[in-house]
Amino acid sequence: MGNIDKKFKKIKDDIQNFIEPNIHYCYQCGKCTAGCPLASDYKYKPHQIIQLIKLDRIGSIINSNSIYLCISCEICSSRCPQDVNVSAIMNYLRVKGWQMGIYKIPNISIFYKLFLRIVGKLGRSYEPALILGLNLMSGKLFNDLDIAFNILRKRKIKLLPEFVKDRKKINQILKKYI
Repeated sequence: MGNIDKKFKKIKDDIQNFIEPNIHYCYQCGKCTAGCPLASDYKYKPHQIIQLIKLDRIGSIINSNSIYLCISCEICSSRCPQDVNVSAIMNYLRVKGWQMGIYKIPNISIFYKLFLRIVGKLGRSYEPALILGLNLMSGKLFNDLDIAFNILRKRKIKLLPEFVKDRKKINQILKKYI
């Protein structure tokens, strides 16, 4: 078993041992996938991801777009008749993929790092800085500029940031991820 295979084995063991209830409760009803708003864009649907974990195919999951597109809405978990926490599994796999340096969506690593920096400084997300930073760092300066004015005009996002009072605690938590 190669070094990367041992990492995938550890990931499967962690999922089985620490995310309750165990994935073996899943009987592949597909309700998680039926509720997922992005399932049609995934290479592997939520119920397929559970099955791939059972089949020791963690590498296939991490090397697909599925876990990186997941928006963590938790609809999959709420629909599961066996209460399998599909959303926690998707998040865990995404973090492990990130720690391995695997990003299957262009600029997603830039987005993650920038998002965590902003949250570390302000204590919460600030969309204008995230949009500007992502555009600058990806070299697409005017990306989505056409919709930016409408969003601001309709006051869908705030122009000035809001700060959380105890940002130092949040920053301490995030330091291990930045």
